[in-house]
Amino acid sequence: MLLHAKSKMLSIHKKMEIMDESDQVMYTVESKAISIHDTTYVRGADGREVATITHKPISLHETHDVTFADGSVVEVRTEWFHVMRDVIDLEGLGWQLRGDVLQHNYEFVNQLGAVIARTHQKWVSLHDVYYIDVIDESQLDRIVAIYVALERIIREREIRRENESTAAAGGAAVLGSQNDKN
Repeated sequence: MLLHAKSKMLSIHKKMEIMDESDQVMYTVESKAISIHDTTYVRGADGREVATITHKPISLHETHDVTFADGSVVEVRTEWFHVMRDVIDLEGLGWQLRGDVLQHNYEFVNQLGAVIARTHQKWVSLHDVYYIDVIDESQLDRIVAIYVALERIIREREIRRENESTAAAGGAAVLGSQNDKN
C-alpha cells in the first residue's frame, strides 16, 4: 500500500493528512500550536485515535513516546548517528529504522530483518510530500504513528539548526559592528 503525507506548513495548528493512492484520507495528524505536553494525535479516517505522541523534554537524545490505542508504548529515540547511515532502534517492537533519516529515505525493518515499509520525499511540490510504501499492512497503524514521531524529530532538528544559524549570523553581525567601532 502506497501512502503519501502532506504537511500544512502555514497552519496555526500543526496538521498533516496521510492519504492512499486515490487521495482518500487514511489518517489525520494534529498538534496544538501551544501545548504544555507537546502532544500529537494520530487518528484514523473514521476518527478513532490510533496513537498519541509525546515529546520527552528531558533526555540526552531526541525522544518521543508513541502510545498506541491498545495501551502499548514505544520510545522513538535517535542515537548518535552512525558514520554511513542512521539506525534507530524501536525497542518496544524490536524494529529498526535504517537509512538517511534527514533526507526522509529510510526503511522500517522488523525483528526478523524483513523490510516492512519504506519512505521517501517528493522533491518538487508546493507542500512537503512524503511517501510511505507499506509492505506489511498488518502493521499499518504502528508504521504510520512511528513515521509521524520521526517526522516530528526531523522537523525539530531543522528548526533547531535554523535557529542556530540565525543566532550565529546575528553574533557575527554584532562582532562585525563592534570591530567597526574600534
